Amino acid sequence: MRDGWFKLASGRDVMLQQFHIRATALEFLEGSPDRIRAEVLRKLPAEVSARYGRTGFLLRERPPGPLPAYAFFAELHSYEPIQPGADCSALVVCWFGDRLPESVRSSVNSQLETLDWDRYG
Repeated sequence: MRDGWFKLASGRDVMLQQFHIRATALEFLEGSPDRIRAEVLRKLPAEVSARYGRTGFLLRERPPGPLPAYAFFAELHSYEPIQPGADCSALVVCWFGDRLPESVRSSVNSQLETLDWDRYG
């Protein structure tokens, strides 16, 4: 597959538009891990909307307890629309981890293995 393109299990081709990493608690100087977790998760939909515009959004399973060190965002596009009359479809997938990925391609690919684009895109 061409660089930046991924094939989903459904056969849909999607293109990685952006890959963004940030410290999970970036805006917090102090606070309990539970409060930081609650605020980060509460603000995520608005953050995605502000950064990526009108798009589908999938927040992967969050581990219990304090959030891991990093939040990862993959903005993906497909030339196959979901909505009638649309030209394409888009989805931002967000997940958390304690380590920076060795490979962006492998990291994104692992999030796409079970992705149901038609449900979230």
